[in-house]
Amino acid sequence: MTDFTTILDCLEKASRSKERDAGPLRPPPIGAILREEARPSPPSAADRAARVCRAYGVDRAELQEAPSQPKPARLPEREDVLAELLRAEGSLAKLGALRRRLAWACHPDRQEKSRARQGERMLAEFNAQIDQAIARAAPRR
Repeated sequence: MTDFTTILDCLEKASRSKERDAGPLRPPPIGAILREEARPSPPSAADRAARVCRAYGVDRAELQEAPSQPKPARLPEREDVLAELLRAEGSLAKLGALRRRLAWACHPDRQEKSRARQGERMLAEFNAQIDQAIARAAPRR
C-alpha cells in the first residue's frame, strides 16, 4: 500500500460529526437564519395607499373622490390642424410626427361613442392631406 491509500483509509475510519460547527469564518446555516427571523407580512393595499398619501401630502378623502375614468380625448380643431400642416410642409419628419399625433388624438377608440364617427372622418381627411403633402415633399425621380 502506498502512503496515499493509507491516509484515505484512516480518514474513512475517523468518526465525523453530523453537523459542522459554524466557526468564526463560516456563517450559520440558512435554516437557522430563517427559523430565527420571521419576515413581516407585506402591507395591505390600504396601508400602502395611506403611506403614499402621507408622502405626497394628499388627503385620502380627496383621492377617493377623484374620478377613476380618464376624460376622453378632445378632437382637434380643423383650422389648427391645417395651420400645423402648412408649417410642416416640406419636412417628411414633421409630417410623420403630425400624422402620429393626429392619429392619437382622433382615433375612434379614444373618443366617446357620440364623437367616434366624427373622429374617424377627421382622421381620414387629415391622412389624405398629409399624404398629398408627403407626395409634394418627396424628391422627384
